[in-house]
Amino acid sequence: MELSNPFCHTMAILLAVLLVAAAATTEADGALCDKSDKAALLAVKSALGNPPALSVWNSSTPCCSWDGVSCDAITGRVTELTVFALNISAPVPAAIANLTKLQILNLAYNQLYGPIPSFLGPRALPDLTFLRPDGNRLSGAIPPTATFFNLLLEGNLLTGTLPSTFGAAAFGEVGVAGNQLSGDASMLFGAKKKLNALRLSRNRFAFDLGSVELPEGLDILVIDHNMVYGSIPPAAAAAGRKWLAFDVSYNQLCGPIPQGRYTHRFGAKHFAGNKCLCDRPLPPCSS
Repeated sequence: MELSNPFCHTMAILLAVLLVAAAATTEADGALCDKSDKAALLAVKSALGNPPALSVWNSSTPCCSWDGVSCDAITGRVTELTVFALNISAPVPAAIANLTKLQILNLAYNQLYGPIPSFLGPRALPDLTFLRPDGNRLSGAIPPTATFFNLLLEGNLLTGTLPSTFGAAAFGEVGVAGNQLSGDASMLFGAKKKLNALRLSRNRFAFDLGSVELPEGLDILVIDHNMVYGSIPPAAAAAGRKWLAFDVSYNQLCGPIPQGRYTHRFGAKHFAGNKCLCDRPLPPCSS
């Protein structure tokens, strides 16, 4: 019996492997760009005025290769959308609601205007946990649907009070500094809540800080330039609490400052401008 040429046999196997790999790659490329998500992204681009920075977003390339877009490696569904600091002036595109597997949405530092749309919520976007449209010109009230684990709305033109739905929401981070918000923000506090960062600076919030329970994991509390009254909770000075940022300046707080490592670390400017706070790092309380 005549034996086959070993070299030809090896080449045949190698060719077969390459053909299988090519077929798998073609199949993967198709899977890595969900058709409905691609259509939604092109609609988002159009609604944003087809900015030059998004010129690579086109129908001839897989959407998961586009700048600012990340996808699930198995399903090809879009999980992250970032349109960051492109100087875009437009409302928040409605087509974002069609990206139903979106987990992270970052629209920060543009010139987006109009209200925060109510579709930004768990009904339309059940997997979304991170919303960042900070540094824009968004106006109006915060919709009650915006109960995302990480909510960053700083530096906009938002007005009104915090939605009552925020009281039951499981936040990890809330940033609403630099808006025109008012009313009570005490519903964000609670000893058992997961909140670890709260930034309320430069609004018109008014609530009794002394009556709230600080979340156990809270390590960023920045509430300066508001109308917060009462006293600083003793828990602020707990030995196990490691503050990364702490600022209660320019409010209406009063009474002795609970003493702890944070009073040495942050200094007088983080407590200044209140009604009658006293004790280190401010002047001693009068007897």
